[in-house]
Amino acid sequence: MAIRIGRIDELSLTQETKQNSLLAAIAKSAEELTSGKGWPNGVIDLMADLGRITRVSRVWIFQVIEINDDYIIQDYPFEWADSAGHAQLSMPKFNTFRREVKNASPEYKQMLESRKRGEWQSVIVSQLDAGEFRENLEGQGILSMLTIPIIVEGKWWGILGFDDCKREYHWSEVEIALLRTATYLLSNAILRDRLSSKTKQFEILKGITDASTWELDLVSGHFWCSPEVFASQNGLTENIHMSQIRALRRIHPQDRKNVFASIREHIREGKNTFRKDLRVARDCGEYVWIEIIAQLSTNEKHELRKLSGIAVEILKRKQEEEKLRQKANKDPLTGVDNRRSFDRHFAKLMYRYKESHEIFTLLLLDLDHFKNVNDTWGHAMGDEVLRHITRICKRNLRESDQLARIGGEEFAILLSGIDENMARTIGERIRMDVESHPMQTKNGPIRMTLSLGAAGLERDSGSNSCEQLYQQADSALYAAKNKGRNALVACHDMDAAGERSTYEWIQPSWS
Repeated sequence: MAIRIGRIDELSLTQETKQNSLLAAIAKSAEELTSGKGWPNGVIDLMADLGRITRVSRVWIFQVIEINDDYIIQDYPFEWADSAGHAQLSMPKFNTFRREVKNASPEYKQMLESRKRGEWQSVIVSQLDAGEFRENLEGQGILSMLTIPIIVEGKWWGILGFDDCKREYHWSEVEIALLRTATYLLSNAILRDRLSSKTKQFEILKGITDASTWELDLVSGHFWCSPEVFASQNGLTENIHMSQIRALRRIHPQDRKNVFASIREHIREGKNTFRKDLRVARDCGEYVWIEIIAQLSTNEKHELRKLSGIAVEILKRKQEEEKLRQKANKDPLTGVDNRRSFDRHFAKLMYRYKESHEIFTLLLLDLDHFKNVNDTWGHAMGDEVLRHITRICKRNLRESDQLARIGGEEFAILLSGIDENMARTIGERIRMDVESHPMQTKNGPIRMTLSLGAAGLERDSGSNSCEQLYQQADSALYAAKNKGRNALVACHDMDAAGERSTYEWIQPSWS
């Protein structure tokens, strides 16, 4: 037969010749690859020993970069040749080359499927059917060939190949078994190299910031992590072990649900890597911000079985993000929310009102004759007055209320769960507090008053948009100014008196 295919466990090893040289070479390489030269120097030495002992023309390794039903992309990273005439490593055509699969010969497809299954292949080129596969091998001067797949973590990583350009060599089953053992050494060398690379990367990362390695095994229900991020005691070197339930309880309650939802979404999309910012509790109970970078392992049913990766402390990054968020949402002069944040919160309350009829009221505030303050005392003192008014407003409000500066001397307050009558009481308290507490300066007190307009969304309210409610509150504010300022007018007051004002309304930014 031109191609023999078989499994290692089916080979007969009852040969008189024990292939002592191959055994010695493999034993020497096993020591080098595990405790000496490693990858790649130990690999090159092993290939040279195998080539000299088997007296083939070339020993080579192909690495599979990508494979699908249409093509396979491979790299040719390692080669040993018995002479310069048989060397192919430097040829451009073997530098990350692509080979079509869809229209390839049946024999090449047969070999490819066999390699995917982890089987060895022995070829006598002259016995192959005429076609592209035979021509390709003859073009390389190959008379016979043995190829053995390299399997790493259950996946086809590449091929260990032996080309004989001088003989039609029939490999014995003992030789194939021994050379198969060599591929196990290569597989272990690859894994050790991967582990070494990851260890170096982790050591570099630890030099830059605090980081821990971790693993959560959902099958056994066990979690472990290194102590750098998760322990409160500096210098602790022992890994931390705990049950899955205890580990998950360490995640901040506000982050836990979102983390699980993101993991499920990644699995649905077929992604096997995962990154997320979350807060976890150290052993002292203190929460710390971390970024987890994880590998997701699933079974054949796409059920999550294991998560493993690193956790990096990101407190400084979160502090910077909070500064940027504050800058984007806060008024730099007074420290209260700006117009952008107000618009967003206003729209959220309107959505809740439409969905579940949660009432709220809008108060608009305007400082009376504020231009006179700037003209008399200067703009710097005018800024101090705005901060003074802000402090008075805040001490009369709940934490859940939103105070925003929406213009030069204009403020807005959103009162969730408050009807218009209650809002009138709150607004009056603020108005009187401002009137009775002038800002004290070394040159005397600066007295200020406020005009306010209130418009509430109650369950029977006819308003159904931010624009409409804002217009109603602004009409009420306009009416308060017409009354002589230092007054509060609510929409219901205007409805009762038939005093709806007309004015030119400016479209706000949420529309």
